[in-house]
Amino acid sequence: MIDIKILRRALLVVTGFELLLVLLGHFMPDARPHFLLFGCMMVAGVAGLLYARDLARGFVLGALGGGVVGAAGGIVAVGVSNLLGDRPDIYLPYGVMVLSFVGAVGGLFGQIDALLRELIRSMGGR
Repeated sequence: MIDIKILRRALLVVTGFELLLVLLGHFMPDARPHFLLFGCMMVAGVAGLLYARDLARGFVLGALGGGVVGAAGGIVAVGVSNLLGDRPDIYLPYGVMVLSFVGAVGGLFGQIDALLRELIRSMGGR
């Protein structure tokens, strides 16, 4: 079902980048409104895309894995932000829901990318 090796790599990437964004937003509060939310969503979406592209086993599994990766990123981002005092704990379910959705959408696009790569290979491309 879900490939643990690929999931572990995606979780490592999303956790590291989400943590970096939250810490950057904490120590540079003037930049927080400009890049924190968009950056967190972008990281979750790209991590979901990379997971599904490496998995390449269908839209459902790609979206499921992307959602798991996005939810983990949401827990890390909002949880660390809460511990640093930047966001109250009421944002935790919303952050997890939003980043889980974005990760799942990234997973769908990752499966599309996997299908396109296979099509290009079958047509004689790289």
